[in-house]
Amino acid sequence: MAIQQHSPLKLEPWNDLKGKVVMVTGASAGLGREFCLDLARAGCKIIAAARRTNRLQSLCDEINQLDFSILSSALTSPMGAVESRRAVAVELDVCANGKSIEESVRKAWDYFGFIDTLVNNAGIRGKCINCFIRLNSNAFI
Repeated sequence: MAIQQHSPLKLEPWNDLKGKVVMVTGASAGLGREFCLDLARAGCKIIAAARRTNRLQSLCDEINQLDFSILSSALTSPMGAVESRRAVAVELDVCANGKSIEESVRKAWDYFGFIDTLVNNAGIRGKCINCFIRLNSNAFI
């Protein structure tokens, strides 16, 4: 009996993340930080957003030092140069007023010219005075 050769499984098109720009809120620690690292390893450009900018900068430095040479064909700019900046930090407080949030999103947008995906991971801790989010506590019971 002969062994049949199988071609590798072709990933669904939505599994190819190379070159996608992803904004992750709550990126300074925990799941948000891990999302950023994993998405960067998958070939995404990262906009890391949170309140703690010192932690964001450390995360972005870590991502920007990763070896992306195997992904270089997908990471070229329209001019043909390989992008050296893979991650940027944006200060964002989801409890801030709408204008402040809009400014943070505009700054994030301006870094790469667009945003493909948002991972809305930021949480609210303690009392959020200006928070515009209304929750129905019965929905969680």
